[in-house]
Amino acid sequence: MATAAGSGRRRAVAWSMVFGYGALAFALVRNIVLVPIYLHYFDLGEYGAWLATGGALAQILVTDFGLTGVVTQRVAHSLGAADLTRLRSLIAAGLVNAAGLAIVLTLLCVALAPVLPDMRGLSESQTHRILEAFLLAVTANGFAVVGNTLVGIIRSMQRAAAAGTIVLIADVAGVGVTILTLLSGLGILALPLGLLGRSVTTVAGGTGVLTAIWIREKWPRMRFERAQSAALWRDSLQFFLTSIAMKLQSNANVLFVGLISGPQSAALYGLTVRAHETVSILIAQTNFALAPSLAHLLGENRQQRFRDLSLKLLLMIAAVSAVGMATTVALNESFVHLWVGPNAFGGQSTSVWMGIALWVGSIAYVAYDALIASGQFKLIARTFISASALHVVLLLILVHFGMWGAPVALLITTTVWGAILWRRLALDMHFSAGEAFTASADIAKIVGICAGAAAVVSFCFPKSTSWYNLIAEGVARAGFSVLVLALLHPNLRRGMREEIPWFARLGSNGNR
Repeated sequence: MATAAGSGRRRAVAWSMVFGYGALAFALVRNIVLVPIYLHYFDLGEYGAWLATGGALAQILVTDFGLTGVVTQRVAHSLGAADLTRLRSLIAAGLVNAAGLAIVLTLLCVALAPVLPDMRGLSESQTHRILEAFLLAVTANGFAVVGNTLVGIIRSMQRAAAAGTIVLIADVAGVGVTILTLLSGLGILALPLGLLGRSVTTVAGGTGVLTAIWIREKWPRMRFERAQSAALWRDSLQFFLTSIAMKLQSNANVLFVGLISGPQSAALYGLTVRAHETVSILIAQTNFALAPSLAHLLGENRQQRFRDLSLKLLLMIAAVSAVGMATTVALNESFVHLWVGPNAFGGQSTSVWMGIALWVGSIAYVAYDALIASGQFKLIARTFISASALHVVLLLILVHFGMWGAPVALLITTTVWGAILWRRLALDMHFSAGEAFTASADIAKIVGICAGAAAVVSFCFPKSTSWYNLIAEGVARAGFSVLVLALLHPNLRRGMREEIPWFARLGSNGNR
């Protein structure tokens, strides 16, 4: 039984990573490849207004308030404990709650649409289109609340391949709708219509796959229980400020830059940090793939494996993120110049601070995912109440000094909540002072090695003036950093050697 569970868990992690990186390819298409095409069909100011409203404000207002995270953890834990009675009521309650939340939030945002922030510098017709785009984005996000809950449930049931297939098909649909509507002359409306196509496809696919799983496994019929629904609401309400804070960190920066400095600055900021955010999504796929399996491990009472994996994951994520962000910061100015033109770069200080902030965030999210897996929603909610308030205050203060203030605010906020969560995880997992010192020293060593490697490579490459040179420099920088890390960091090398086979043994009968 344990052997089968271990093999299924490894398979789920591996498939989650495979499909996660497949979905990333479409994220690259949406966030990188299509942007120059967007700017051919509408101007920079209109695009900045979209980023600040439909692209950011709608994401903050219409969210699942932590419901998907709670349902995902509870379902994975119940499946690990083979509690089918609780499982069927959990899934039914989760879907009902998600649908109710989506309807209420969508209607609320439609009512609030007339009081959108003033988008100075836009014509009356452009302002009207931004309002329409906002309403479409709100509708799309409402469907996404239900769709993401469905996909989270399927992933938690260790059906990562099915969940990944849904996401990939939805991404194809979203990109296809965006391109077709752009070519049809709908302008900025193509962006929310693409989001709507993606979210509707996710709902349809998730419903079909979950129904097929239930019929094939011959599980008892789902049964909605008010007590289970209320329990999910309680956990979600504890957790909803966490979700808001996460949305603030990922979306509020461009919103506040737009509110304080105007839509043109919002566009410049969004384009300047786009490469950082894309690399961060790439790195996050490991955490995303492992989260349900961490909860599954705890459902099997395998705390020691959970503890070991958390420590090793910390080093691996710190190293991968350090290489990714150091390379991104070094190449970002040249990338933006080649991508959308020299006038779209918001400054090297903004790029550097964003790289540091997202590197710190990658480390902080290891503790976040581990605590989510153990169900510590109340602690996380309390932590993010303070962090979210701090983030808003810092944005209001620092953005007035320049757009670099937005990533600095993100860095300070992430450092605060990351330190709190890591302290709690260290106490829960009984990490010794020696282990904490060793982990800190290993992370500092990773930073030093990557910084040194980046400095060495910088002497070998002039500023890139073509895509060929940019790609060559990127490969050289990342490859040299990885090589030096492998040679000079034995603890990291040992951890990678021990854990990579764990992902690769899809059909193994062994159980770690």
